[in-house]
Amino acid sequence: MKESLSIQQARKLVLLSQRVLSAKKTGCATSATLSAIEQLGYIQIDTISVIQRAHHHTLWNRNPRYQASQLDQLIADKKVFEYWSHAAAYLPFRDYRFSLPRKHALEQFLFN
Repeated sequence: MKESLSIQQARKLVLLSQRVLSAKKTGCATSATLSAIEQLGYIQIDTISVIQRAHHHTLWNRNPRYQASQLDQLIADKKVFEYWSHAAAYLPFRDYRFSLPRKHALEQFLFN
């Protein structure tokens, strides 16, 4: 059986998977920010700033109660860490272990 999606269904699926349409206003706002980062996998740190740096816009679009201080709190609470994956990014701490092989390789290169 062949299944298919209409263009509108596909568009909605993409927007839902990126959490653009699913902004909930229940629970802790900081938890909602962490949930957005975990679902997306990372938030690229963007230095472009007209009103606010672009990664804050990305988080606000997924959590309308987002405040920049929430990201600082998530870092302080070791829920999120900053790392250079394919670009400078904030990643969920649950994925920290995946950064270790690259860190160890860099350590070997620099100090041996």
